[in-house]
Amino acid sequence: MCLFDCFRSKSSDAKPANPKSSLIEKDSSPSLCGRVKTCCTTCGDNFCRRGRRMGIILGLFNPELSNFQKKKLTHEFRTFFDLNKDGTLEWKDFDLARQKICEMSGWETGTEKFIKTHETFVAIWRKVQDTCDIDQDGKVTEEEWLKMWQEYHKQCLKASKERVPDPEAVVPEWLEKYIEYKFNLYDRTGDGRIDVDEFEYVLSDFGVPSREAKNAFLMITENNEKVVDMDYFKELCTQYFRSDDPSALGNFITGKIQFTE
Repeated sequence: MCLFDCFRSKSSDAKPANPKSSLIEKDSSPSLCGRVKTCCTTCGDNFCRRGRRMGIILGLFNPELSNFQKKKLTHEFRTFFDLNKDGTLEWKDFDLARQKICEMSGWETGTEKFIKTHETFVAIWRKVQDTCDIDQDGKVTEEEWLKMWQEYHKQCLKASKERVPDPEAVVPEWLEKYIEYKFNLYDRTGDGRIDVDEFEYVLSDFGVPSREAKNAFLMITENNEKVVDMDYFKELCTQYFRSDDPSALGNFITGKIQFTE
């Protein structure tokens, strides 16, 4: 049984193993079956979206971030935010990200998309700084980053207890903008969907091996059965930032298969 089949067989809406699962390369990461948790059948009833019990998938019932969640959030910080690798977030990291997407997309200075990208990154940085920069020194450390997510996680828990109908209603504005940026970064052709070549190409620029990126794409698309459009991408990202379930497909949106470090 391959890695993809393992996750499908453990999920609450499991289907018979798809013979196409052999598409995943033989030397991919070891099975994570032992880490897949059994989901409670009642806790998530408040958050039903697209036929899934989202409350469980998003891990909204433990007020503290788990080690698994911290590993994912730290990976995001180190890989996609701290681009100059100095251990802190500053405006220059966001400016580097802005330059990267404009160069990769061929958006020249003064064009509409160039200006919009600049405005987007300024807005994201201001929100992140206002939320995370506890000592107001113009820098965001990993510790401050995780404290911000801890508070966000508690807000999600509070929203679940108050029976908020849509779990994404508590997603911060800056995160919405960031998710849209990430989607546009992946969607190289601008056709409104992400394919495996685009996924692999962009992640390679962030140091993700080609094999891992391809395997991760097969996971999130369930062996190419799902189309990664903006709506599905937002769902996957929400799972990545919230979920404490190792089998949630959103965990693989960064191309990383295991979070063991």
